[in-house]
Amino acid sequence: MTEIIKSWQGKEIIFPEGLIFTKYGKDTIEYNIPVSDYKIIMYVDSVGCTECKLQLYKWKDFITEVDSLTNGAVPILFFFYPKDLREISFLLKRDSINIPVCIDKQNRMNRINHFPSHQMYQCFLVNKENKVICIGNPVHNRKIRDIYLSTISNGKHNPSVQPSGITRIEADKTEFDLGSLKEGDSRKICVTIRNIGKLPLIIHDARTSCGCVHIDYIKRPVVSGNTTEINLTYHANKKGPIHKTVSIYGNMDTSPLTINLKGEVVIAEKNK
Repeated sequence: MTEIIKSWQGKEIIFPEGLIFTKYGKDTIEYNIPVSDYKIIMYVDSVGCTECKLQLYKWKDFITEVDSLTNGAVPILFFFYPKDLREISFLLKRDSINIPVCIDKQNRMNRINHFPSHQMYQCFLVNKENKVICIGNPVHNRKIRDIYLSTISNGKHNPSVQPSGITRIEADKTEFDLGSLKEGDSRKICVTIRNIGKLPLIIHDARTSCGCVHIDYIKRPVVSGNTTEINLTYHANKKGPIHKTVSIYGNMDTSPLTINLKGEVVIAEKNK
């Protein structure tokens, strides 16, 4: 993942000619990508559960915060390569995302820019020359969010408060292959975290890239040498590849701890 970040730093994102923007993914509108000091570019491919990975209700809050900090001077540009345009339109309207969005049926943005395949690295903060300053999804990662907001506001944004004492941890496993699951099935996972530092470990937040992952953990300090468990339950609700991310935030030097889930959801066989 570090290699992805390094390879995209300073890289120019190119906009193909003739991109068509819409409102709610339906009505075509006149919109020219503005020249601005910063832009936030979000590419959404056709892989996996669109609703899960988008979480547009979080984007709505983020858009409001960006507009408030910058007086609307920083555009947020969504580029959709949809497998189901009706679903995209429904989600945009349901969550009141009324900014212009591009429906890129030929996937031209990706074909010309070759975006990373991992959904957590398909969002970019770019400068006036459209060169990447930061890569990462600000609605799924609090550190990325703070970097975006601090940069576009010229330091006016106050980053999220972090615990003052930092400790060190070890996780028994952070990559999980769920294999093949049928629609409607669920799979439980347990991640054991050991506090190998000197100060108590305090986990203060956990976020998922998808509403189909449920997180459960005990919210109490973990003293040095002890362990705690993060229990995850994945609910297979839609056919397709599984690429999910869970981010665990706390007073550890590696915060957030990232847990990756992969696998595939297949159609359940009908009873004969």
